[in-house]
Amino acid sequence: MAQDGMIMKGRYTTLLLSLILLFSTAFAPNYLTYSNSNNHYTEGKSITPPCGGPSNTDSIVILPPGPVTLPADQSRIFTATLKNSNGDTLGGSPDWAVSDGSINPQGGGDAIYYPTSIGNHTVWACAANVVASVEVIVTMGDAESIELVGNKINLTADEVVELQVIEYDLHGNSGNMFVPSAQWNIPEGSSLHAVGGQPAIWTPGPIGNHTISVNAAGFSASWDVNVSRGVGVDLVIQNDRTIITSDESLVLSMSISDIRGNLWQVEGEWSTLAPQAMAWLTNNESHQTTFDGNLVGNWTVHAEYNGPENGNLNMSDEVTIDVRVGNIALVEILGHDSTMLTGDVLQLNPIATDLDGNIIEDATFNWSVDGPSGAESIDEFNQTFIPTTKGQHNILAESGGRPSSIRVQVEWSEPIDLNVTTSDGDWYLTVVTGETLSLHVQGLDVRGEWHSYNPNWTIDENFGSIEESGGEGDYLYHAASVNWTQLHAFVGENEFTILVYVTPGILDHIEVSVTDRGVQGESVPFTLRGFDISGNGVSIPICDVTVTSTAGRTECNEESWTLYLDNGGEQQVVKATYENANGSGYIDVQPTLLSGQFGSSTQVIAGGAILISMLIVVVLVAVYMRVKRIANEYDEEEEEEEVDAPQEMGQSMGQTPPPLGGIVAPPHGMAMPMPPSPMLGTEKGKRLPPSPPPPAFMFGTGITSNSSSAQPIPGVFVRSEPKYGWGDPTQQPLPQGYGWEQIGGTSVGVQPAPQQPQSEAPPPPRPKELEEEKPSALSSALSMFPDSTSNNDAESESDEEVVVSEEEPEMEEEVQEIPEEIDSPPDDESDSPTEEYEWEDDSEDEQTESNEAEDDKWDSWDNEWEGDEVADVESEDSSTEEGSEEVDDKITEAVEPGLGPCTEKGEILKPLPGTKSGESGWYFDSNGKPSLWEFRSIGWERIK
Repeated sequence: MAQDGMIMKGRYTTLLLSLILLFSTAFAPNYLTYSNSNNHYTEGKSITPPCGGPSNTDSIVILPPGPVTLPADQSRIFTATLKNSNGDTLGGSPDWAVSDGSINPQGGGDAIYYPTSIGNHTVWACAANVVASVEVIVTMGDAESIELVGNKINLTADEVVELQVIEYDLHGNSGNMFVPSAQWNIPEGSSLHAVGGQPAIWTPGPIGNHTISVNAAGFSASWDVNVSRGVGVDLVIQNDRTIITSDESLVLSMSISDIRGNLWQVEGEWSTLAPQAMAWLTNNESHQTTFDGNLVGNWTVHAEYNGPENGNLNMSDEVTIDVRVGNIALVEILGHDSTMLTGDVLQLNPIATDLDGNIIEDATFNWSVDGPSGAESIDEFNQTFIPTTKGQHNILAESGGRPSSIRVQVEWSEPIDLNVTTSDGDWYLTVVTGETLSLHVQGLDVRGEWHSYNPNWTIDENFGSIEESGGEGDYLYHAASVNWTQLHAFVGENEFTILVYVTPGILDHIEVSVTDRGVQGESVPFTLRGFDISGNGVSIPICDVTVTSTAGRTECNEESWTLYLDNGGEQQVVKATYENANGSGYIDVQPTLLSGQFGSSTQVIAGGAILISMLIVVVLVAVYMRVKRIANEYDEEEEEEEVDAPQEMGQSMGQTPPPLGGIVAPPHGMAMPMPPSPMLGTEKGKRLPPSPPPPAFMFGTGITSNSSSAQPIPGVFVRSEPKYGWGDPTQQPLPQGYGWEQIGGTSVGVQPAPQQPQSEAPPPPRPKELEEEKPSALSSALSMFPDSTSNNDAESESDEEVVVSEEEPEMEEEVQEIPEEIDSPPDDESDSPTEEYEWEDDSEDEQTESNEAEDDKWDSWDNEWEGDEVADVESEDSSTEEGSEEVDDKITEAVEPGLGPCTEKGEILKPLPGTKSGESGWYFDSNGKPSLWEFRSIGWERIK
């Protein structure tokens, strides 16, 4: 019933697997059913040209080449390369087909093969009239279930059961699984023998119902058997003893035994070898008998059986019963199991005793010797044994029909000399290392006879070993190392030395010495050394050795090997072969980025970082060059405007407009300064990236640097050359609140000298003329504006860098703030100049249109400079509201630029690409952000 349940369980399992495969096939994607003509999917068929693909296909190469071993539950990608007759690779994809399973083309010559059944199958690729194929050996997939199947359920004890473990994979493929005997559970008293590739053999023991089970791959299965007794193969007389006295009896039982030792009683015939002993047998039952002891001696009882229990074969058994006189009759001889040497004397001293141990004094003994020394070694008169030859001797003594014997081991006496030769009798002992030399030893004993002798041996360390070869005095010397060696033979306390010359052997193996680890894309050196069978070095031509490796190609140069680590993975083998010797080593190769084509992963990352840095440098240089070019263009335009400005003023001002209220007219013969163009104020908001805005003197009379209107404001006209304005402003007193004024610049401003009648305040001191360095066009424009970072101290964080120069002189500037109401003119006064200066010509409109066109060009920079413009407006407004300023300019000594600007901690900033250390340009600040610096007469100053 258990077996029927297992069969039904196996059927249910098979049915369940079939249903799973059916549903998986029904819900498979549609692309699995495309025809071969569309070069999509083929299943279970061959292919016949012509096929699709390039018509000039001459050959097809499929990788990997066959045969390819593939488990049934896995897939494999095959790549077909199409080539023309010239060997050139062609584009396109071939048609695919398989003899079993399915294949799914992937495009570009690739296709995925999905096997189904195990066995040898073929994958074809066809293009035009060319067909190529690869053999695929499909093996069992991972086990999904197992089943234990036996060839017998009911059996006898003398039969065996063949058990086979069958595994099933995902596709229902089945195969035999080898399970070691340790994973079997068998009944006690039975045995199981498992050999790979063969069914397991179970040999029964006791009879009865038993269960055999097995556990493998996480699954278990069992098989039930019923064991009955086998055919009788032996007749056994069962008894509890074999020695009795004449007063005792012994019960004997007759039984049949099968080959497993199972016994059952049978009825047979009883007899004795001695006729007189038949009377001593009494049959209680046919399968039992009783033996009564009478006479002293050894009596043999014989049993015979011939019947159906053993197939009507004649079987017999016998037992010998020792009957002793009285209670016990005994003959003893001294020296049993003793060991002696030739020439020694053994006293036998035979003794005959009764049951009580009394010695029979008149007993006579018959002696015999079973051994190499013969009966001549017994002295019957003296009852001594004197052996002459080595060996085991059985000495027999019989008295009154009662035999007795002893066993004596005889050894050779210690020889006084030894003779060692080869088995052929050669006295010169020589052998090749790693081979065996047969030796024969003879000793000369005290009796003057040469005989084979077995001494005790010792051999120098690392020179091999010696062992007995079976015969007396015969030995085998297993040689090792190379040179003369000494074999030490000991006879008692005497030592005999035998010299043997060991010669070098032939090349046996090669040792490959390679590092344990490596990095893909690099190369490592390795060495090769040859050894004989005993480990002695053997010279070999290093570069003539054939070396292969799964890690990559190898190269020998000047007796030195190099391994190029092209393939990553653990335990990559390096195999060396020369003649009949070989050797191997192993290395773990760490995979790297881009398969090591550009070095290690660190080198690839470093190279990528360098490439990105170079790209950033190129972008920064391009931006810097463009900013520089735009600044130069801006300077050129400003120079042109400065040249044209006096001509326009001379043409438009035919007469001097009347002075405003509270304003003193200029000296006789000089006209009032021309009101500024409203359009110049709009240019103030256009900043050149990434440098600060241009100086304020470019914007015209009375225009606030960050103002969006053309309204004139009180100020002072300042020029570095006397051709602008009325000559040297320090020599010409100007009316207060009128003229040209620079707002928010870093250049020295000059306050107008008020006239005595209108102001009681003393005139401001005249500024000293400064000796300044001639700056570049860009630095001249940038120096006229205050540093944008200085205007936003409250809002900025730690981005601001403070440049400290050891030789920088201190400049103190005292600024006296004047309330805004003092400099602000009354509403009626501020309106009157607007009405009186409406004589401006239409050139301002044209200038406005050109400025609007220019605005579109710089819209992309407005947002970047918006914060700076607000800061400039606040700075200029505050400058407008300030009163008179005293500027004490000091002519300082020249300051050295050093290696560039530095932080408060004294750390020198690193220049950006395109800027040399110690020159004005772009530097990285302490936060790693780009910042623009310029070296001036007072030291380094951060522009942006």
